Amino acid sequence: MHVYIEAAFDSAVAVEPGESLIQWFRAAWARLFDGLVAAEASGGQRVLSLASITQDIDDGPRRFSDVNETWGHFEESLAAFPWGAGITVLKDGAELTGLGSVSTYHVLSDASLWRAEVSVTVDPQDAGSCATLVDFLREALEGANPAFGRIELNGTVEKTNLDAALRRKKRTSMRESRQFLRGYAWVTVCPAELLARLGGASALEASGAFYRVIPLRAGGALLQASETLAGYSDAVTERVFVALAPVLPEGEPHPDPARPDLRFVPRDAATAR
Repeated sequence: MHVYIEAAFDSAVAVEPGESLIQWFRAAWARLFDGLVAAEASGGQRVLSLASITQDIDDGPRRFSDVNETWGHFEESLAAFPWGAGITVLKDGAELTGLGSVSTYHVLSDASLWRAEVSVTVDPQDAGSCATLVDFLREALEGANPAFGRIELNGTVEKTNLDAALRRKKRTSMRESRQFLRGYAWVTVCPAELLARLGGASALEASGAFYRVIPLRAGGALLQASETLAGYSDAVTERVFVALAPVLPEGEPHPDPARPDLRFVPRDAATAR
């Protein structure tokens, strides 16, 4: 099934902006796409990797093929903190089939907000595959104290489930991400500022709401709700919601008929504090 992974960054992150991009792509390439890299190198399974760098929004993309062979040049471009960057891995058969993608881009023209994403396919019931996703996100964010992050099935790139249910604007949500947690998911990345308001990683661990709480070296933590994606049940979601309610934005969430897949607890977080 399709899994969406997101991280959001702002000027308060603990690393240089270009370094945050390098860490993201490097971790994804090593942790999530290592098998595809090997398949491309062997030539037997007709796997293709394509990368692009868009230095400025008004520029055309600079493209790289066979990313493993051109990785050094790709990282040099990432260090310059380009407006956008991406890698797509494809299976070349009767028609091209997407096997996964990694991307980053600036949200605002002044480069004060940027986000990174991964799209992959995994078995949501397989504990090993799910652990690999969490290991990737920890490695990608270890030194950053990001503003937010999440892993979930069939997630949307535009808004978190909670933002969609509260009708919150994406940019408002991102600007306020160190004041209010933007949402909750199977794995939620909580920034240091909000983690402190929740009593720290040890308090969340003691709450019993999470399968695993993983502190990040530069601040913040990964909050894993259940061992597998398939185990993220309504009961688990409820526990996560209650534990995080003190830092969630207030408001009565509402279902979106156009998005029946939204996962959220239908209560105002203010009532659970």
